[in-house]
Amino acid sequence: MPSVWLNGEFLDETDAHVSLRDTGLLHGAGVFTTMRARAGRVFMLDRHLRRLRDSSEALFVPLQHPDHALAAAAEELLLRNGLTDSDARLRLTVTRGAATQDPLHGLRLDPTTFLTATAMEPYPAEFYERGMTVILLDEQKLNPYDLQAGHKTLNYLSRFAALREANRRRAGEALWFDVHNYLQSGSISNVFVVKDGAVITPPTPEELRDRAVADAVPYPKSAVLPGVTRGVVFDLARKANVPVRLAAVNVNELLDADELFLTNSAMGVMPVCRIERKAVGSDKPGPVTSELASRLQGLVSGE
Repeated sequence: MPSVWLNGEFLDETDAHVSLRDTGLLHGAGVFTTMRARAGRVFMLDRHLRRLRDSSEALFVPLQHPDHALAAAAEELLLRNGLTDSDARLRLTVTRGAATQDPLHGLRLDPTTFLTATAMEPYPAEFYERGMTVILLDEQKLNPYDLQAGHKTLNYLSRFAALREANRRRAGEALWFDVHNYLQSGSISNVFVVKDGAVITPPTPEELRDRAVADAVPYPKSAVLPGVTRGVVFDLARKANVPVRLAAVNVNELLDADELFLTNSAMGVMPVCRIERKAVGSDKPGPVTSELASRLQGLVSGE
């Protein structure tokens, strides 16, 4: 039976429970991060924890365990679940917990923090060789004015519904636009356009605080998640002398891309070669995408 880490304790998965009064269950009041590990080492753990803590503070979700305790829990959980010799997927979730009324202090929260680890289920090799197909969402829009915009919260129903529709249409991801009709992200990924050798991606809420970025974008708010793999790709692109630009992307610019790729912790760098029935570029992974994918793979492998 797999082990989990719950509020500081290691338990068999079947023995781990949360309260029926947990606000994560009742209201979706919580945040999470999904990580990958290889040979018992969590990739970019410090960046995942930093983003999770930033979201916890912004959304009033108490994260009471220090980073060193969470890092130790991740390492021990991989060991207990026999995942130190293979690729693994970890999910760290924090909820506001059960809310009770304290006679002296008013509302009291007992937050819930838990960590799970399973074997990584890779995307099909064909996706990397021939590129993924994506769809464009028409009926749903991301609202950058929502308090939760730009955070990885437990409220994922709309995103999973869009992903299910993409799968029904034989695609691997659905691309989202904001209420101003500018590209924001995939359901579970960040999006990068490659045009004339430069990598272009929409800015996050934090990046929009930079006056130069804000002045160059025709909308005041963003719903783009600051993905950990997204940040790593920025680093790798600069090392490869590939220009990186934060900019608004409309649907025409998306359809006119030379290359297109997605990122998240599980997929790494995923080439996109078809937007519904329209080929992207030459309908095969392009040179910039392939270079960044190779560099990321080497980094994950510790090369």
